[in-house]
Amino acid sequence: MPAGIPTFGRLRSRFEARTLDLIDPAVHRLHGEAKQAAIGAMTGTVVDVGAGTGANLRYYPAGTTVIAVEPNPVMHDRLRQKAEKHGVDLQIRTVAGERMGLEDDEADHAVGTLVLCGVGDPASVVGEIQRVVKPGGTFFFLEHVVATTPGVRLLQRVTRPAQKWIANGCDVMRDTGQLLTSAGFAELDLTTIDEGWTSFNTRIMIRGTAVID
Repeated sequence: MPAGIPTFGRLRSRFEARTLDLIDPAVHRLHGEAKQAAIGAMTGTVVDVGAGTGANLRYYPAGTTVIAVEPNPVMHDRLRQKAEKHGVDLQIRTVAGERMGLEDDEADHAVGTLVLCGVGDPASVVGEIQRVVKPGGTFFFLEHVVATTPGVRLLQRVTRPAQKWIANGCDVMRDTGQLLTSAGFAELDLTTIDEGWTSFNTRIMIRGTAVID
């Protein structure tokens, strides 16, 4: 395994892959329209950071080149199957989002959904996206974030250890909105969404697009 890549237990990895597939219909129902509008408009080469089992591949126009940054090999077969189904030209990179190993300005756009809440160093991942995407390119994001209301924030704090174990390190108490606001994008369009109590401790999300400077 290359330096900097986490060691993934196979049983744990299968559980995580299955979890991603299970939540995919709900995420698609709640955010599919916004994803289609943003991701469906992307052309050329797109970096999908933390691609997982390929939840975003249905939104890319057929023929799009997608560089899937996914360090967990257990996810790769599902990625290939979905890429073939949706006519996407897929390249898988078994690398961490903090060190993608791509050239400067190699991609036209980037996508990162439910990834900044789980990576070890979200600021470094954002910096890598800004490095590898050409100026003027779009970064689409969808992330769990910390709540501003005390009751929900207390729930997040209490369930934080279990959430991180179940959901591959997902830390719902990160202020990713502030991270993106201070990251130096040319433009930032960010919306905070409260999905309600049915989403329990992951109810607060941010979604939007940023334009690379």
